[in-house]
Amino acid sequence: MKNKIVLLATAVLALSVLTACQQPAKSSSAAKKTEVSKKVDSSLYRNFYEVFTSSYADSNRDGVGDLKGITQHLDYLNTGNKSSTSDLKVQGLWMTPIFASPSYHGYDVTNYEEINPKFGTMADFENLIAQAKKRGIAVILDMPFNHTATDNIWFQKALSGDKKYEAYYNWSDTAKEGYSLASNGKYYESEFDQSMPDLNLANPEVKKEIAKITKFWLDKGGSGFRLDAVGFYFSNDDKKTTAFTKWLTDTVKKQDAKAYLVGEVFSTASAIDDVYHSGIDSLFDFPNALQSSSSPINSALVLGEGDLFAQQIEAWDQEIHKDSTQAIDAPFLSNHDTDRSATLLSSLPMKKMAAQAYLLLPGNPFIYYGEEVGLTGSGLDQNKRLPMPWDSVGTDMTKADVAVPGATEVATTDGGNVAQQEANPNSLLNWYKKILRIKAKYPEIAKARVKQISVSKTNLSVLNYGKDLTLINNFSATEETHVSLPKAVVGREIADVISVSGKTAQITDGKLVIPPYSTVILKK
Repeated sequence: MKNKIVLLATAVLALSVLTACQQPAKSSSAAKKTEVSKKVDSSLYRNFYEVFTSSYADSNRDGVGDLKGITQHLDYLNTGNKSSTSDLKVQGLWMTPIFASPSYHGYDVTNYEEINPKFGTMADFENLIAQAKKRGIAVILDMPFNHTATDNIWFQKALSGDKKYEAYYNWSDTAKEGYSLASNGKYYESEFDQSMPDLNLANPEVKKEIAKITKFWLDKGGSGFRLDAVGFYFSNDDKKTTAFTKWLTDTVKKQDAKAYLVGEVFSTASAIDDVYHSGIDSLFDFPNALQSSSSPINSALVLGEGDLFAQQIEAWDQEIHKDSTQAIDAPFLSNHDTDRSATLLSSLPMKKMAAQAYLLLPGNPFIYYGEEVGLTGSGLDQNKRLPMPWDSVGTDMTKADVAVPGATEVATTDGGNVAQQEANPNSLLNWYKKILRIKAKYPEIAKARVKQISVSKTNLSVLNYGKDLTLINNFSATEETHVSLPKAVVGREIADVISVSGKTAQITDGKLVIPPYSTVILKK
């Protein structure tokens, strides 16, 4: 969520990303017990779209994105008409926090059951939910339960000496790392910022408050939650963090069995892996995201290490399902805390190839708003959350937060704004639309377990999805010819080709010809 996590993750991911999933299984003392296999509810599988709420769409021209703006652009995500060719065909929407908060980002909440006035009213939210459901879009809300704002009434009562609310937070009589001095002369835990006091999540009264909040929003029509800063619920205590996440997951599932939960553990593969023991539906797949030069997808695109990409995907898939048989991976390229993928990738063909590589992975992929038009941004958080460029006249366009030195007002895109890319059949936006429409033909892509298949060309990734489907990615800028298909693939025919160059693939006498930057889908 915040810079502290980014610094931690940057330091450790480069060392762990390619090896963590190949480590031996942890001992039973880490609570790794065999689960009874259960069938995952099919309704939990969706293609998601993340909106940074204040940056997406401004309906009232005050410069701030709002709920009405999001509602007005729901048809961009999904019209609800299966035959429509204009929408992205995503079925899930994650909005960054919409609750009362003093900041532009909203992760310091003053009231969890109140809509931030700059975003609109509760009636606006209820209408958004109603319109989203008409289109088959499930809305999940971003819940920062690790901490509140100092303006939160709970913290204000704690400062006034109310013992009940003092126990809502973590205190120290002496100064120490991660703590800030309060007006009552004590120090409160504030791992991210002095304006964000950490909640005491071991307190039963705090748990009651959280259960009340989740029920409130589920009753309002929410379809689940994105859980912020899960890795910091109990700093340096993975066991307590996992136990609390299990309690929260169980609580929400009792309130609504179909609610979807996805958590943020912005850390190493092994740290993410541990929290899957909680039974949470998903955790964001940071090890495979496009956030460092050592990430598998970046190595595949830049170094041609397609075979290692496939190995990592299989290893991660196996590991998370060992920890939770109902795990649903949550792959992504970038989000509001990381440098945008378009900044990291040097060409439009690379952006297109990255899109198909991750959107066709198992689980629920998350598209960060603007990623589909090549929106750029890096460095300062504000520069990763710049206005969505709808058209050339600035319709519904928000204003960037430029209060911080180094913040910019607008980002570049690869191919122009949304309107321009909608009119260009070769645009990145239309490429995203094409990929998701092809994916819809193969539900096993999201649900099946995968197995990597070795071939002679290292720039190719070959993954079997269950028993009948194979996906082959060519991460190279050159065509590969005379690729011998292994026995595990022989007998499958080309069902679809997603080719950046427009060239097709073919199989002749068991030999594959696959175009540059392309994905071939084989099916029995």
